[in-house]
Amino acid sequence: MAITAYTLTRLGEVTTVTVTSDLAGTIYYHWYTDGCYVGGGQSASRSFYLGLSDQTRVEVVDTNDADFDPVAGAPAGWPARRTLWWVRSIEADVASYRVEQKLGAGDWSTLAIVHDRPEAWDYAVMTDRLDDLSDYTWRVVPVDAAGNDGTPFTIGPEQIVRTPDAPNFTITFDAGTTKVTFAE
Repeated sequence: MAITAYTLTRLGEVTTVTVTSDLAGTIYYHWYTDGCYVGGGQSASRSFYLGLSDQTRVEVVDTNDADFDPVAGAPAGWPARRTLWWVRSIEADVASYRVEQKLGAGDWSTLAIVHDRPEAWDYAVMTDRLDDLSDYTWRVVPVDAAGNDGTPFTIGPEQIVRTPDAPNFTITFDAGTTKVTFAE
């Protein structure tokens, strides 16, 4: 990264981050919030919607490489988030979708309410920060205009592993052949 300065402007619930890079020529900026890739391009400024009490860590990778892989080059070690994706219900009377999350064997809690849009084919919601080494399950519940729940769609359970254990191995050196051997 060659970011040399940044400015942060907040107007209501919109936060705009502008960065300055010391790279020359055509620069590509790749933006991440809490380690999750949110987009890229040649603009050194990006706006984020944050509730008044919300906090997020914004990271930007700047490069001259037009073929930079933003997934492989993502910053490491940020809290995990998960994007939940589903296809719209075929029921004609769906007014909204209630997205719920459950940690381990706990209770369901509402993560988001997504209003049905007749022109939309699919929907996506990003979770809040997830705890490492914890089991999560999500469900999407279609809700009709009268407030009645339809048949939920379940995603998971899934264990979040952001910090895998280091491999346990031994190293042996044979001085006669100058060969090093690694074994688990």
